[in-house]
Amino acid sequence: MRLAPSTATAATLTRGPYLQLLTRQSVTVVWNTEAAAACALAIRPLDGMPTVRAGGTGTVCAIAVDGLTPGAAYAYAPLADGVPLAPEAVFRTDDANRPFSFLVIGDSGCDCSDQLAVRDTMLKTPADFILHTGDMVYDTGAPQDFDPSFFAPYRDLIRRLVLWPCLGNHDVETAGGAPWRDVFHTPANNPAGSEDYYSFDAGNAHVVVLDSNASTRPGSAQYTFLDHDLAASTATWKLVAFHHTIYSSGGVHGSNLTIRANLVPLFDAHGVDLVLMGHEHNYERTKPLRGNQVVSAGQGTTYITTGGGGQALYRVGSSSFTAHSESVHHFTRLAVNDGSLLAQMIRTDGTIGDEVMLMKGGVPLPPRCGDGLVNQPGEQCDGADRAACAGPCAADCTCAPVCGDGRVDPPAEACDGSDDAACPGLCLSSCRCGDPADFLTLPPAADTFIESGTQATWDHGAAAHLDASALSDLIYLKFDLSAVPAPVTRATLMLHCIDGSDDGGAIYPVADSRWVEGDRTGLDATSALGPGLKWSDVDTNGDVVVDTRDTSPWLPEFARAMRGFGSVVAGRDFTVDVTPAFQAGPGLYALAITTNSSNKVTYSSRESATPPVLRVELAPPGTTTTTSTSMTSTTSSTVPTTSTTVPTTSTSTTSTTTTSTTSSTTSSTSTTSTTVLATTTSTTSTTTTTSTTSSTVPTTSTTVPTTSTSTTSTTTSATSTTSTTTTSTTSSTTSSTSTTSTTVLATTTSTTSTTTTTSTTSSTVPTTSTTVPATTTSTTTTSTSTTTTPTSPSATTSTTTSVVPSTTTLPPGTTSTTTPPDDCQTDADCDRDDPCRPRRCVAQRCQDAPLMGLEAVRCALALEGERALACGGRRLPPTLSLALGRTRAAIEAAESSGSVKHARNALRGALRLLDAAARKLRKTEASHAIDADCGRALRGVLRDARVLAKRYLKNRPETAARTAVPRGPQRIGTAD
Repeated sequence: MRLAPSTATAATLTRGPYLQLLTRQSVTVVWNTEAAAACALAIRPLDGMPTVRAGGTGTVCAIAVDGLTPGAAYAYAPLADGVPLAPEAVFRTDDANRPFSFLVIGDSGCDCSDQLAVRDTMLKTPADFILHTGDMVYDTGAPQDFDPSFFAPYRDLIRRLVLWPCLGNHDVETAGGAPWRDVFHTPANNPAGSEDYYSFDAGNAHVVVLDSNASTRPGSAQYTFLDHDLAASTATWKLVAFHHTIYSSGGVHGSNLTIRANLVPLFDAHGVDLVLMGHEHNYERTKPLRGNQVVSAGQGTTYITTGGGGQALYRVGSSSFTAHSESVHHFTRLAVNDGSLLAQMIRTDGTIGDEVMLMKGGVPLPPRCGDGLVNQPGEQCDGADRAACAGPCAADCTCAPVCGDGRVDPPAEACDGSDDAACPGLCLSSCRCGDPADFLTLPPAADTFIESGTQATWDHGAAAHLDASALSDLIYLKFDLSAVPAPVTRATLMLHCIDGSDDGGAIYPVADSRWVEGDRTGLDATSALGPGLKWSDVDTNGDVVVDTRDTSPWLPEFARAMRGFGSVVAGRDFTVDVTPAFQAGPGLYALAITTNSSNKVTYSSRESATPPVLRVELAPPGTTTTTSTSMTSTTSSTVPTTSTTVPTTSTSTTSTTTTSTTSSTTSSTSTTSTTVLATTTSTTSTTTTTSTTSSTVPTTSTTVPTTSTSTTSTTTSATSTTSTTTTSTTSSTTSSTSTTSTTVLATTTSTTSTTTTTSTTSSTVPTTSTTVPATTTSTTTTSTSTTTTPTSPSATTSTTTSVVPSTTTLPPGTTSTTTPPDDCQTDADCDRDDPCRPRRCVAQRCQDAPLMGLEAVRCALALEGERALACGGRRLPPTLSLALGRTRAAIEAAESSGSVKHARNALRGALRLLDAAARKLRKTEASHAIDADCGRALRGVLRDARVLAKRYLKNRPETAARTAVPRGPQRIGTAD
């Protein structure tokens, strides 16, 4: 029995599912949903029936399952209110008697194209789990960066392979790593109960993960844990992992000599075989070492620095202890088979850059084609180990020919990608030669770039170049596919590089394409007067970082990152596949490019002699798309079109919706189309919508199923129009229409209905269309009206007309009943009656303002009310509520104090109360008086308040003036 996802629940996945804490007999599955729902997990052996494990209710679900069979494969699906949220995924429990392999990656969480390149190669490499060596989420481990930097890129890996995490220096920069602890579950099997360091077993190996940001000196908690844990292990292989490398020839950080002095004696004493590290963005493997000296094989510890997971690379040299070093993006694969351990560095192209075999006991079996590992010269692949292949692996351990590998393989292929001598420039994605009519070459309809800093308010739309000068700068491109006659099979973006970089940029779709290109070149301050898109339009909260905390409609969709450009050099053209961004049918599309390198990258713009180009391959004639939505507008607000299809048996459906809005004033369009399908029913619906009104109420279209019925309908309306109506509207003023059309369907019946309506009113009422089944009936209805009053209903017509007032919907947790406008003259225009979310008027635009000093501390604790929503709205236990109340009172006393000295003293008292509240919280969780989600949310509140309070005491002497405390995450370490 296989479980399939459903749309019947209001909850949708926002993260996961992902696997944690895998053992021989248990696993924990974690996922997040947009709306609170009853959490449950359906799990089954691959050949068995599912059982359901129930959890709590909330938006964060973590369900532990035990009683599993060692080495067995299980399928699982997360449930919300009893409904599957995702297709089944399969994992395998650990088995002490089975060979296993795992992937090691470090310094990866950059949300960049090189991270995706490493990820793609990992997806093609068989493994049993993943171990990370830290710096999982750049730049500061902030909560809003976990999805784009980690969970979105690795979604397809971590739903089937358990991830064992490690804290890097960047991961602890926000609240000491609290966001990291909130999302990752570790055994915390140390005397202190800390989640930051732990150990686990895998096969016949024992792995210890340490937090190298914390103390490792002899006598420290970690040192003592490591000493006792290694001494107690009887595993064949002993491995240790942490972030800061202690044997490195790197040119940025080099070796951490303090940690080396602290831990190497323990490694030597307990016979640690392999130590895995990161921090240096390169690869380096040492010779066997003991007492810091090179020894013979099998007599010492091998140290591997594997920090090439995606972040910008660092140069690396060589030292007396170096066996191999290379500055390359990569991951490390370890394959363990009883007494042999094979370590391999795998580059993004799937080639093996370095490998070493460690042995214990007898002589290993010689490598051979068919052993499932690429482990000898001449092997391109071996079974499922095919990272270097575009397709499957052949029986002789070479990559099997496949369309898409860039080589023509006759007779099945006439061409393959750039190997197109038979038809230059006309090779189809199917590896057949196409016709010029199969392709379109489109220049951008608009392009620009935005920069932070002194040019944050500048328009660069008319510049002959597109720059990304800093990490957060963005390049924008817009392409017009409104007249494209067929669905897009493949879309390729080509840019001409003017100034090269080690990272040419990752590419993201931008949902809203209504940004304005502008007419300024960005050469001087007069560019601030231009109408084009500016940095300040996208960085809405003013924290000099464009991320998911910003609310701009032109924010890139960071969760939909596409493989971008790797290293680029000046004077050359570079291409990248952007097909996923162009699948919604005719319309305008926008892309954003951002680099992860501090080296500036520059491309030619459409104003230059070598403009960007989008090469589009069209689908063969007769191909249709299931749902197509596009939006074109010159106005300030558009609500996207939504199409929902509910399938049943033996159904073929094609629905195409095109929405076009043209107006000299603000307008919005919203169309909702719902199609209910029936047995052997084929329905084609095409809708074109044009609006010149100031507000539009959504349309609902419902088709009641019939038998053996084919219906084709075309709709054009001035506002919201249904699926069997053709409406044309002409008006010189703001107008709206209300159209009601009823079509009677029958077996083998063709029906057409046309209605033309003109009105000069200022509001729009919904249109309702109902299709009623009948028998052998053919009906054509045409009506014309000059008002919004419907014609008299017939026996088969139901019409309802109403004027719906405009309303404003606030997001959950918003306390203000109205939202201040973005335009302003004074600070008062931006006031939203929330002292913890101040806004100020800057350049006649409302912008989020930083909190100051003790305000930041008080407001951090004030978030208790919002985060306690995770507690299901229930009242907290009295002792915990009292502790939190006393802490708030102490912070408010510090804030209202008349002198800095008294404020500091009061704040020290508040810190003690924060510690007391944290102890109360731990006791409350231990007694199960609150659930895990509630406890995690409140722990985050207390951590944030404590960090801000301590920062206030550190940064503000008793004689100092009031100090601003930024609202965003603070960098407290050095860049890595």
